[in-house]
Amino acid sequence: MDDTLLDISALIAPISEEAPTGIDPRLDVTPTSPYYTLKDVRNTARANERNALIDNESLLSLSSLWQPIADQVPELLQSHYKDLELTAWLIEALARLHGFAGLAAGFSLATHLIEDHWQQLYPSPDEEGLETRISPLIGLNGIEGEGALLMPISSIPLTPESGEFSFSLWEYEQALEVERLDDEKKRNRIDAGAVELADVLSAAKAAPKSFFLQLNRDVGNAIASFEQLSMAMDAACSSPQPTSQITKRLNAAQEAVVYLAGDKLAEMPESAEERVADEELGTTSQAFGSQSHVANREQAIETLRQVAAFFKSSEPHSPMAYGIEQVVRWSDMSLPDLLSELISDGEARNGYFRLTGIPIE
Repeated sequence: MDDTLLDISALIAPISEEAPTGIDPRLDVTPTSPYYTLKDVRNTARANERNALIDNESLLSLSSLWQPIADQVPELLQSHYKDLELTAWLIEALARLHGFAGLAAGFSLATHLIEDHWQQLYPSPDEEGLETRISPLIGLNGIEGEGALLMPISSIPLTPESGEFSFSLWEYEQALEVERLDDEKKRNRIDAGAVELADVLSAAKAAPKSFFLQLNRDVGNAIASFEQLSMAMDAACSSPQPTSQITKRLNAAQEAVVYLAGDKLAEMPESAEERVADEELGTTSQAFGSQSHVANREQAIETLRQVAAFFKSSEPHSPMAYGIEQVVRWSDMSLPDLLSELISDGEARNGYFRLTGIPIE
């Protein structure tokens, strides 16, 4: 997998004109079925992780168990079927293998699959309706129980590896909890294997500035990307979907990064590569600056296209480019067509049309 992690444009492209989302992967029940093979891979990996947590072992050593999902799901989505359950598994794998950058890429992929293919995405609705289609993504957050993505987020390293060990969000939070105890209880917890806050702070202090700058960018991109996914889910289902637990975990991670980094989040002196990038940005800015007075609608839309192209090349992991491209696409739509896309529920949409006087076709 290259530095961009996912080629989202390729993964969301229609599989064919006749079947843009391909076939249902669950229909293949042969022993070599990709869907059921990868389902077994996921179940095995999660079982091993649960055992590791019971034994108070790090989950990082088990991340390679998710590699088959990260390797195979993108090709399946691109060439065979557009499926939100496979996408959810991919998000889980990317979290283990690529941390917050992986989450940002996975969330962005799910967003674009929903926006481009919602009506034909797999899993297909059954007697439960649209809940069946969206449930794999809801399962990442959880409703009554803990979502499948919460512990992986909490296990992403917040300090560099040192001797094959690093401190994650849940260890940092555990250390804060232990720090608040009285001396006797604190000693008992530490003797039982709890992490000491001093050790976490020491690891953070030893980390290079560049580590926290990149980590902070990755967390910020993951938060922004998940906000886009949450909005896409709400719009597709015409009602708010449960996503708050993931949001809370991501925000907690960002707060932890800011605390652990201290003054390391101040910008570093520019390297030669960064100066080149700044010069390129300056050239782009001059091009925009020459059009700083927007004379008409067409010029404004073209400027947005240029901004999207800039973010796509300079920040491929960020959802910025895709969000701007979506706005540009919407700009060419009539209000009824736009509302038809944003409000998938026909009854709710027609009710809005009646209230606002928009003709119902």
